[in-house]
Amino acid sequence: MKIIKHGFVSPKAKNHFRYNAWPTVITLHDGTLLAAWSGERMKHVCPFGKVMAARSVDGGYTWLPPYCIQDLTIDDRDAGLLHIGNRVLMTSFTNDRKLQREYMERKNHIPSSPERKAFISAYLDMITDEDERMCGPTLAVSMDNGYTFSDPVLMPLSSPHGPTLLRDGSILMVGRNYDFDRGDFVNKISAVLLDAEGRTLCEPWTVAEAPREGVIWCEPHAAEMPNGDILVAIRCDDKPANMRTLYLCRSTDGGRTFSTPQPTGWDGYPAHIFVHSSGAVVLTYSRRLAPEGIRARLSYDNGYTFGEEIVLRDDGLDWDLGYPSTAENGKGQLVTVYYMKEQEGTDENRIQFTLWEL
Repeated sequence: MKIIKHGFVSPKAKNHFRYNAWPTVITLHDGTLLAAWSGERMKHVCPFGKVMAARSVDGGYTWLPPYCIQDLTIDDRDAGLLHIGNRVLMTSFTNDRKLQREYMERKNHIPSSPERKAFISAYLDMITDEDERMCGPTLAVSMDNGYTFSDPVLMPLSSPHGPTLLRDGSILMVGRNYDFDRGDFVNKISAVLLDAEGRTLCEPWTVAEAPREGVIWCEPHAAEMPNGDILVAIRCDDKPANMRTLYLCRSTDGGRTFSTPQPTGWDGYPAHIFVHSSGAVVLTYSRRLAPEGIRARLSYDNGYTFGEEIVLRDDGLDWDLGYPSTAENGKGQLVTVYYMKEQEGTDENRIQFTLWEL
């Protein structure tokens, strides 16, 4: 493994909206790299997030200026991407005023000053019931390679990095269930089939439910292995065991059924799974305990076993980083995109990248 370069996708901010997070990167049919994320925010949870995007036309070495692709009235979070022919599907999600206000009182999420708290609260006072009509997981479609997107529609499942295109042409979305009546997520991972317009073709079916009280399963990602299996990585927060790890499960029948998820024991989450042109399975995740940073593991047997941890970054400044996603450029090199602070004593998270090769 060789690291070629670290760099930035999002530029240094010039205002108070300096928080960027939760990116995904894909390779378009012409070799352009497209990254999307939740940007121009004030903090980890605030109502101002919008989905931003940027492109690289030189294999991830440099990035063009970002542009906005979705901006609903209330917080657009995450940005999953999937390229299908001349279309790009983009997933995100929003949460409501109630949850926004709850987070303003939570440890690690309290606004950094009374003025900021008052500013956020005043904006939330302006949100109407109609504005909250789009709360929950969303999906939008681009017909011009990710420059512009349709108005979003609501989805039953949420995943940070979006759906998966299978070799038979099916589009499989594996995500955490959302209860629209309650306005909150359910502690269950499910799957659903989509068409090329992003419309659901069936009712979601269960992949896995959290095994016991106090264990939260969320933010999964799925990828089809070289042998046709579908591998799923699930984020696990096990509060009773004070464990933050990944669980893996797989389907050997095209996604109809899945094995019981098994813990990896690795320290870090959530994961993105990418299959390199060589057949190597590249799994990336973030470590949020010291030394904080971005990690990767490789598998050469369809994800049944993974090698030792590869350190892409170990210079994270706090827990608030990660969600790495990986794509491949025309040279067979890997481009892993994630979010992380540039320097201590700042609330600015930037979208960064590591260019590396196997």
